[in-house]
Amino acid sequence: MNNVFYIKKYFIWMGSEEEQSPKVDFIPSLTRRRLTNIEKIGLYLARQVEPISAETKIVFASRYGEWQQTIKLIQQMYNDNEMSPAGFSHSVHNAMPGILSIVTKTPYNYTTIAAQDETIDCALIESLSTREDVLFIYAEESTPTFYAQKFDKPFSGHGLAFVMTRESSAQARKVTITQNLEPSNESTYFSDLAQFLEGKSKTLTSKFYTFKEE
Repeated sequence: MNNVFYIKKYFIWMGSEEEQSPKVDFIPSLTRRRLTNIEKIGLYLARQVEPISAETKIVFASRYGEWQQTIKLIQQMYNDNEMSPAGFSHSVHNAMPGILSIVTKTPYNYTTIAAQDETIDCALIESLSTREDVLFIYAEESTPTFYAQKFDKPFSGHGLAFVMTRESSAQARKVTITQNLEPSNESTYFSDLAQFLEGKSKTLTSKFYTFKEE
């Protein structure tokens, strides 16, 4: 594995109780009406770091994924003894990158990651395992009311995206990679990666690697 990569672009989005997902007016209205909140977040993030070539690999990470849509389907099954096939197609974990390929009419190579507390750590490993440019997207929709009491701190929707490349350029930020001799006991969370992307921290220590901006 090459021990250097470059960050070309990044974007961070934070929602609120009033704004569960960003506006995606660039998506055709017929498609837009069917989108879930997490799909809107992911599509919006991808839009902010365009252009993205067809050769770019997409790594989409989300710990909870389409949980609001899944709850809706389970309730539908319980109440009506059936569920919507269209609703089911938007409940799977790879729905967002699939929709991105459809909207852009580009057959991207993509991988989706869900690994509990280690979701971002595993997504970073996946991103480092290829020589292609990578569009890294992490997104979570707000905590469903159904689960709110299970969380000490229910959260609003949020996400980030950045483009990782092996090619240097005047606009790109150089990052060196060092493998940790022993895996860290701490997982990497959204706030950790966001601070690194914003330059508030020059070092990001993930579970398996340490990243340092030069």
